[in-house]
Amino acid sequence: MNPFGGDFNAKGWTEAFDSPDPDDINRVFTVTGGYLALVNNTVEAVRAGAKLTGLKPSPGMPGVSGMIDAIRVDGGFTSGQAETFTELYRTRNRLQHSSPDIQADEVHRQVRLLLRHLPRFVASYLAWLHAHNIEL
Repeated sequence: MNPFGGDFNAKGWTEAFDSPDPDDINRVFTVTGGYLALVNNTVEAVRAGAKLTGLKPSPGMPGVSGMIDAIRVDGGFTSGQAETFTELYRTRNRLQHSSPDIQADEVHRQVRLLLRHLPRFVASYLAWLHAHNIEL
């Protein structure tokens, strides 16, 4: 995010996001690639935790969102954390599949949201595992 200024400047981000210039594309990719890596690794941790605890996805909710909800129901995440991470995961899917409708301001907001919430999400996850007597 440093190439966009210390405060992750929205104007500079939007200009680069919408630019066809290869240098701008590379600068944008460093941020979107980091976002994808953080969300992907967190999803893998969620899957591993669910497997270690024997937790199954919530009924009627397949995939990652069902796992996140099941951990919420089991006391691992707050409702807000579950909703936020599910939103971040949906954005990850759209970024990963290069959805043409994704906009610079949306990605900017999601990157900030991820960085703001990830530490508490991970802390809750680790406390949940600890409550199941699982130490990493």
